[in-house]
Amino acid sequence: MTVLVVSNFDLTNNIQVMKPTTFLDSTIKESTLNLNNEYRYMKTGYYVSMHAEILGNNVIPSCENIIDSSRTPILLLRAARAGVPTLSFLVTDSVKKIAAEIGYPAIIFAVNPFIYDGYKIAQNKSSLYRAMKSLGMNYKFAVCAQPLKGELFTIKSFFGKTTNQEPKTQKIAEKIYSIFKIPVCKLHIQKSLDKAYLCGLQPVTKEELTEEDLQQISKEVSLISEQGEHFGV
Repeated sequence: MTVLVVSNFDLTNNIQVMKPTTFLDSTIKESTLNLNNEYRYMKTGYYVSMHAEILGNNVIPSCENIIDSSRTPILLLRAARAGVPTLSFLVTDSVKKIAAEIGYPAIIFAVNPFIYDGYKIAQNKSSLYRAMKSLGMNYKFAVCAQPLKGELFTIKSFFGKTTNQEPKTQKIAEKIYSIFKIPVCKLHIQKSLDKAYLCGLQPVTKEELTEEDLQQISKEVSLISEQGEHFGV
């Protein structure tokens, strides 16, 4: 199976790569691997997948999966239904409701797709107000709150593989890739009482991609190009 690789960064092997700007001006009809560090709504990575779908191409990732994975409540719902461990969460614009139902400390994610400022941890009422003001655009939008019961850490995931060798963490990364097919991302994972829980998914900046990361990504792209992979939703 022929696979067109569209990427906004250079791979370390000899695989032919098309730049996003070139692809967006093309009418190439081939299965498309959209390799980007940023897939959020209305970013270049999103438009590459949208253009591929308009052309009728099978594409990884799909626009639906891009949008769902970038909205934390939908990410968590779909992940939980597929058997990925998650914690309870609350979508609200009410500080009182978060304090009463989630408590402190709490992890706060934005829900509005145009807001991106990572996540914030609220240790008390005043820090919760600050988090909701920042991530809710001055309290205009709801946020997604989750309890912080253990250690929260972030891993980079490339095609569902990570350098973190902890089995529970690796299983989450593999499962999330099988559900959403996001090739390059960061996963926020919480460990509590020897259990691991998915908390969120966010883009990876180009500055965060090391030479070793690019080698790993290139290796995975080579395997897909040589062996083919099920594309599409």
